[in-house]
Amino acid sequence: MSVHLPAAATRRLPGPRLAVGLLAVVVTFMVAGCGAFGDVGQPTAAHILTAPGNPVQQANSKLSLQVLPKPPANPEYKVIIYHNVNTVGEFVPETLTVPVGSIVEWVWTDQYDQHNVWWVDQQLINSPTKGAGFKWAVKFLAPGVYDYYCTLHPGMLGRVVVTG
Repeated sequence: MSVHLPAAATRRLPGPRLAVGLLAVVVTFMVAGCGAFGDVGQPTAAHILTAPGNPVQQANSKLSLQVLPKPPANPEYKVIIYHNVNTVGEFVPETLTVPVGSIVEWVWTDQYDQHNVWWVDQQLINSPTKGAGFKWAVKFLAPGVYDYYCTLHPGMLGRVVVTG
């Protein structure tokens, strides 16, 4: 006994191709929503943003760095945040080696985009997202390797190596 199906029942449905296309669109919007539009890098309990000029409350006596409420007039070490057409931004120098107790200042000079300094170690205090003219300073209290990045621009990475 053979079963004959109507021609309409034997046509291929666009299921797999349509599903893949819809998935691509959904993923694109999800990624765009996470990084390209709106506020990104919102603080969690471990990520505390510090507005310039506000006192920094740090009760933990075992801190490895301290955000200064106001950058010093002549910091010994600086990281300049430049505009870079390939990565949208750049930390210069990308790697900085300093002794314990050093103050490092980040200076925003990019006239086109905003940036921030977010530590890979989620227990550290991150910078706010700002544009050109902003300055942010940190005093390093313990030796170690401190990796950071800009949450707005993948590939914009930096490192501070603190020697004891």
